[in-house]
Amino acid sequence: MKRHIYALCITLMGVFLYSSCLGSDSNYEVATYDDMAITGFSLSAANRYIHTTSKKTGNDTIYKEALTTKPTFTIDQTLYKIYNTDSLPKDCDLKHVLATISSSTYSGSIVIKSVNSDTLYNYSSTDSIDFSQPREIRVYNNTLEKYRTYEVTLNQHQVETGTILWEKMPAESYPVNTEKEKWEKLVTDAGLKSFIGAGTKEAYAFSQDGRIMVTKDEGATWTPDSLDEDISLLPKQDIAFVSYPFAPNEKTDYQLLAGIIEEGEVISVVWRKIAEYGEDSQACKWVYLPYEEYNRYYLPATPSLSLVYFHDKVLAISADMIRASQDGGITWHTSDQFTLPDEGDTHFQNVEAVTDDEGALWFKDKDTNEVWRGVLVE
Repeated sequence: MKRHIYALCITLMGVFLYSSCLGSDSNYEVATYDDMAITGFSLSAANRYIHTTSKKTGNDTIYKEALTTKPTFTIDQTLYKIYNTDSLPKDCDLKHVLATISSSTYSGSIVIKSVNSDTLYNYSSTDSIDFSQPREIRVYNNTLEKYRTYEVTLNQHQVETGTILWEKMPAESYPVNTEKEKWEKLVTDAGLKSFIGAGTKEAYAFSQDGRIMVTKDEGATWTPDSLDEDISLLPKQDIAFVSYPFAPNEKTDYQLLAGIIEEGEVISVVWRKIAEYGEDSQACKWVYLPYEEYNRYYLPATPSLSLVYFHDKVLAISADMIRASQDGGITWHTSDQFTLPDEGDTHFQNVEAVTDDEGALWFKDKDTNEVWRGVLVE
């Protein structure tokens, strides 16, 4: 009981002294600050509504998934604009977004202007905000007498994510493969028939009698490479090659060779080689991937075939279709994710495709010299 009385006395004494100071000092002023700025903006929660089509049934399904990769926002303190340079997926729901907004030390309230009127709402990190169109956000000073206005824009892709966005480009912009030109000259100088392709440490060419020749010393010497099947099963026309890192092992290339054995074939033959370059690595051979009757997703015989490695998949690109393989060339699937450039009634005939160092896909019609650059919208 004595403790409670003592505490009460101390409190009353403090209130009396504080009141005396405030009441007697005629020079006292409330400190005001005009330092008002938004210093931080990020998305704390947003959802995607992803559309999928079952390969087995063809049924469409839409499911909700939280946005996992949050964009970085730029705050322009000169023009008072806030925006993201990396666009959000098209399937992202911008009408219901949670945002984290912070202001400078001496700023007061943050408010958001209504979409349809001049009504202002106090910002809360737990309230959903509609950012489907640019929004006006104000930050007030600590006396609520002045404010600064920012325009917040959430940029969003205008095409479906997971698809290739094609852009027509000048013909001269098509990447020149100087490495291929170098190897073609070395192959010709060595008296070989044609260049196949090159990996990290090895390059390959066809001999005049149809064997695969390999060089491991930049073309100084060429020797027959090992095969696990007869030479007659090697492709002889419309040949394509791709080499890419083999994820399970370091210093290892996974390489695919495809093409047609003879005119009239309906299936392309596919060979693969896992080439290891590490210390104590064993010599590897080319392995034939035979066609199995139960495999409905084989690689059809296609003229002007190109193989490229694009976003962790091997793409087989021809004049009429793009097919993707995720199992090392055994099965090949078409999908809405990988499509050719759409030019209305344009029909391609003689084409080729490559990728560049920036991860873009390039497609060229060699008959018309028309060129497209494609990027995968993620």
